[in-house]
Amino acid sequence: MKYSDLAQAQAQVLIDLMKEGKPFLPFLKPGDPSTINGLPYNPTTGKAYRGGNRVMLWLAGMVNHYEDNRWMTYKQALSVGAQVRKGEKGIPLRKVIFPNGQEADNATVVQPPHPKGASVEPWMDKPRTFPFSVFNAEQIDGLPPPPKRPESTPHERHERCEALVKASGAVVIHGASSPHYAPRADKIGMPYPERFLEPAGYYAALTHELAHWSGHESRLNRDLTGSFGSESYAREEMIAETASHIMGVELGIGHDPTQHAAYIHHWMKIAKEDPNFFYTAATAAEKVCDFLGLERFTYEPLPQILPPAELAEGALDRLPVLETAVAVIAKAALVPLGIAM
Repeated sequence: MKYSDLAQAQAQVLIDLMKEGKPFLPFLKPGDPSTINGLPYNPTTGKAYRGGNRVMLWLAGMVNHYEDNRWMTYKQALSVGAQVRKGEKGIPLRKVIFPNGQEADNATVVQPPHPKGASVEPWMDKPRTFPFSVFNAEQIDGLPPPPKRPESTPHERHERCEALVKASGAVVIHGASSPHYAPRADKIGMPYPERFLEPAGYYAALTHELAHWSGHESRLNRDLTGSFGSESYAREEMIAETASHIMGVELGIGHDPTQHAAYIHHWMKIAKEDPNFFYTAATAAEKVCDFLGLERFTYEPLPQILPPAELAEGALDRLPVLETAVAVIAKAALVPLGIAM
């Protein structure tokens, strides 16, 4: 399968979900242990997946009702003494790497503007995309039970939110009728906290507006000129929603995706015209969180049992009779999600 075909297939998964009126991000209840344990991550590295790969794994977890958020490649499972069960199908993901070896999701947060006609940095030219496939821990035998992140009290969660906002330097004015960010004034308007049903709702709304604030021309320089109902406005909302969802997990304050209904029509239209839309928006959302200095939790990696050299020499020989061509993997993984290829 060509990269363009994989991108189209992944976009179609999200489009079909939205046609049913479903949000592309799961509901997260504030303070619920499943909220802070809800980021798809790789147990062999201890790190969460990022960008569009994170969105695809969120989606796969919801559709397949997986309760375990650990995902890894076939070889990685072997490296920790586990085994993907015969007949299981992986979820196709992709990694974009620039010629200098830097991954797209980890690229420099703020890129300086380039004068018209000026060339960009050589390392940003012609990035390469590498498809790979991962399996959920519930498809794998021999793994230990998933570890749990330490829980926090409401006071601790709210203190972290306050610290994040204060460190950003954003100007927040209270007394507004609804949460909003005004790009020209470069200020966030918020209702008073007591107008929210609970503090977590206040901080969830504030971090969403903080995501918009990060897009100012003096910061990450995104297009904030669109009015409500326009395509550019919908694109920016996708970035802010994904960023606030990530912050909702890491800060433990949750996230309510019900307001997606106002943008679903636009998002479907954009995705049909630009299949990479979801991936680029998710990557931009990661950069928002990095720019704001969001502290990311990492798990202790599982100890490796098989050294990389042994895997390189003999792992493929121990593969079950699986069709490992990228096209077949993508087809097998996406058909259960409602995609006919």
